[in-house]
Amino acid sequence: MSLDRWESGVTVVRSRWTGLERDSQSVVAATIIVTTGLLELQIPW
Repeated sequence: MSLDRWESGVTVVRSRWTGLERDSQSVVAATIIVTTGLLELQIPW
């Protein structure tokens, strides 16, 4: 029974970590887009 509780806890932590990663990537992307737009930077793709 304690193993099931431990696995459940790991699943919750993994899920929250994935959410935080996704949110931080969104913030970074938005910052890059806004900065590029405000400074009218040219991105050589």
